[in-house]
Amino acid sequence: MLLYCSSMLTGHHDATQLPVVLVGGGGGKIKTGRVLDYRGKPNRKMCSLYMSLLDKVGIHRQTFGDSTERLGEV
Repeated sequence: MLLYCSSMLTGHHDATQLPVVLVGGGGGKIKTGRVLDYRGKPNRKMCSLYMSLLDKVGIHRQTFGDSTERLGEV
């Protein structure tokens, strides 16, 4: 899994809407070829994404940073 993030969605630094690209399927644990849009959804924390990715590699945490929830679609 390779994760690329940027704070330049609109050409200006903005940490409220981060474009993220995840490349690779984590050894078949992540469904590829999708676009997931979390704008307007209640759980759209980057730390939730990180928790979801940690789960995929066998590291299970109850919290990570400011999150206690995972992103279910990842």
